[in-house]
Amino acid sequence: MPLLIIAFVIPFIIVQTIVAQSAIENWSTFVDPEKRFTLFYPPNLQAKGKENFLSSKDLTLTNSNASREFKITISYITNDSSLNYTGNQKIVPYNDLRNLEQQIKPAFQIYNIVQNSSASYDLYGFPTAGNIIDYTRHNGESGRMLNVLGIVKGKSSFLFSYSNSVEGFDRYLPIVNQIINSIVILKW
Repeated sequence: MPLLIIAFVIPFIIVQTIVAQSAIENWSTFVDPEKRFTLFYPPNLQAKGKENFLSSKDLTLTNSNASREFKITISYITNDSSLNYTGNQKIVPYNDLRNLEQQIKPAFQIYNIVQNSSASYDLYGFPTAGNIIDYTRHNGESGRMLNVLGIVKGKSSFLFSYSNSVEGFDRYLPIVNQIINSIVILKW
């Protein structure tokens, strides 16, 4: 009986891997101009790099066909002075994510964490923490957001944020997870 289960499961895993790989093969590639990271994204998204030296966002992915604001942003800060790791303690990204979210919370009228996903994301093997937030901006726009913070070698921070309408959030989440899994950190 166990042999029969293995014979059924292995082909399923192989087919699933091939389908996922072929989907990413048709995707576009973004390489950070400073060569710090790279990722793949679906061809229906538009990529816009850092606007100027004052911008904190290194990449913004949007979908002009989305009915509501759909956005993925990435901010990568090398030698992030807000991180307090000396190299001797365990890296706990959730503490840094909580501090970061306290800083951005005033930009929203309502900012409620609905799910804590502290260990469910893989950012090139570096420790991560993630939260899903329901929000309402001061202009009345509401939606759902995913923030994933990776701590790279204890000294750099990589923030991946995805926002969409509450209705559209879960539908696009599998693609967002594929984008996250495609990220390669090149420089820390």
